[in-house]
Order: sequence, then C-alpha cells, then structure tokens
Amino acid sequence: MQSIHNYDIYIFDCDGVILDSNRLKIDAMTQTLNSFYFKTSSVDKCIEYFTNNFGLSRFHHVKFFLENFLGVRHEEKQVIQSSILERFASHCDDLYLTASITSGFEDFISSIHGQKYIASGSEQVGLVRSLRKRGLDVYFSDIYGSPESKSNLVLKILKKENNSNAVMFGDAVSDLIAAKENGIDFIGYLKHSNVSSSLTELALNNGHSVINSWGDIK
Repeated sequence: MQSIHNYDIYIFDCDGVILDSNRLKIDAMTQTLNSFYFKTSSVDKCIEYFTNNFGLSRFHHVKFFLENFLGVRHEEKQVIQSSILERFASHCDDLYLTASITSGFEDFISSIHGQKYIASGSEQVGLVRSLRKRGLDVYFSDIYGSPESKSNLVLKILKKENNSNAVMFGDAVSDLIAAKENGIDFIGYLKHSNVSSSLTELALNNGHSVINSWGDIK
C-alpha cells in the first residue's frame, strides 16, 4: 500500500471505526428483540448472527431474523419487521449521541487531505442527523448509509469523485468486501471489531493492512 497521505479519497465505516458503538448496538438489538417476547433461544441466535455479520444493514438483519430464527407467521412478518426497525432506530438515535469517538480519530482525520466520506451499514437519515448534532459531519464531504449496500455506497463515492485512488477503513468483513469489489485499498481497524481475528486473516491474505489504533497509521 502507498503512504496514507497519497490517497485522494478516504472512506470510513462508522460503528466501531468512528464511534465506539458496536457493543451499544448489540445491546440495543437485544433489548429491541426482547421487547417482543420472542423465545430467548431465538433471540440468542439472532444476536449471534448480528454480531458475526456486523456492518450489514439493519434491514438485512431484521429480515434474516424473521425468515430464519423468530418463527413469525408469514402474514405478520411485515408489521413486525417495521416495528422492530422502528424500535431499534429509536435506540440507535440515543446511543449515537452518547457513544465515545474512537481514540485518536479526530487527530487522524484532521491530518489527512483529500475527500472524506462515510459509507455505513447504519440507516442513513438517522446517522446523518446524529453526526450533525455531534458536529462530526464537518469532517466529511458526504455521509452515506443503508438501506443501500455498502459496496454500492463505495461505488457511488468513486463515481461522484471520478477517481479510484481511495482507501476504506472498516472493522467488519463487509467493509473489506466492499473495498475489494470496488478495487480500492482497505485498512482494518481492529480495536472495537467483533470479528478481529477473521478480519485480520482476510485482510492480510488479500494484501491489505490492519491497525489497532489510529496512531498505528504511517
């Protein structure tokens, strides 16, 4: 990989990269599902999947839960899906206002030039609103989120800039896949990752780098 200062575009995931929010979101999903009184064993399966596939959108996760773990009747799925998403969104709005910024992030992003973007699995409208309230939006040219896939979000950024000299920072396998599918470099941020071992292996095997702190970047 080239020097970090030689890229034209810097793309960041949000949860676990900009904000130390992974554990908070897992707790929020657990609380949301428990509020519907699903079986504990079913909720446990949902949370295991959610944790291991962090970075995919909440829309993907909730649909997957309903189709595979929760035993909801077909005619009730749409209503329950909407209710789960609404309650989870409310939890996320609260946690985004309180989650800590990852240590060293603001110093790092202030040190790099070029265009900076967010491509997140979080729901876009709520994410933009929360980051604006915290004053973090000023660092970025634009902020993108779900329901559009992360790979498509990265492609949208590259097309907007008409440039592929880019690097993506992420803590999930889905972030690495989005970078790989778009032919750009990737740096795995491991400190808060739910899948640090598998992400490290995949990143190194594909010629990418991993870091444990923002200060590790040269």
